[in-house]
Amino acid sequence: MRKNLRRKAVSPLLATIILIAITVAAGLVIYNLFFSTAGTISSQLNVQIVSVDIIKTSTTTLVSATVKNAGNKPITSCTVTVWGDSGTATLSLGAMEPGRSKSASVANPSGFSVTVGKPYPVKIDATAADGSTFSKSFTVTCTG
Repeated sequence: MRKNLRRKAVSPLLATIILIAITVAAGLVIYNLFFSTAGTISSQLNVQIVSVDIIKTSTTTLVSATVKNAGNKPITSCTVTVWGDSGTATLSLGAMEPGRSKSASVANPSGFSVTVGKPYPVKIDATAADGSTFSKSFTVTCTG
């Protein structure tokens, strides 16, 4: 007597659907892995100087600065230092998230003197949470 043996298998249509689903899932995993790595590699610390002013009147010397975090890393500390004829004026801007601006000013810094019309060196130092640093030096002319 013949036994009726029926073999059971996955239909070709179902096998095709399973293979497509596995391929799409693997593609998504590779995509996420690539772009998360690329984003980490391309993160940068950058500070944009919006304005730095030294203003001297007969009674007051004002030093002010506005900077913007133009990078994509959060800044944990940012300072602006201005060297005058005598002494320095230091402005602490603190922490800044990417895309944010901060301003600080100081009136009549102790031991700091400047002359109207003369250029003075300025240095901006920023530090990110990962320990990376950014420095930029330039000059600003005192107005009055």
